[in-house]
Amino acid sequence: MDHLKGGILRPQKKGPAVQRSRSRTLTAVHEAMLEDLVMPAEIAGRRIRYRIDGSKIMKDFLDPKEHNSTEYELEAFSAVYRKLSGKDVVFEYPVTGA
Repeated sequence: MDHLKGGILRPQKKGPAVQRSRSRTLTAVHEAMLEDLVMPAEIAGRRIRYRIDGSKIMKDFLDPKEHNSTEYELEAFSAVYRKLSGKDVVFEYPVTGA
């Protein structure tokens, strides 16, 4: 979690040329938390589903190579991420057509 050391920076108000780095934005910090959370597995893909009421659900596909070791932890990953970031996420493994 070295990349989270500095935390989220608020955009500075002085001057048009002053910008915060991409690694310090809220989105980047939440993505880094998500990657750290599912650490034995890697995120293979992501889909965002927007509902009619305006809410959205992220659907992250994990690497199928780690299916046996992380299958029973998917609900825990989702609950911890929701508690940390306030965002809903669903973890699945990609369906391979045979």
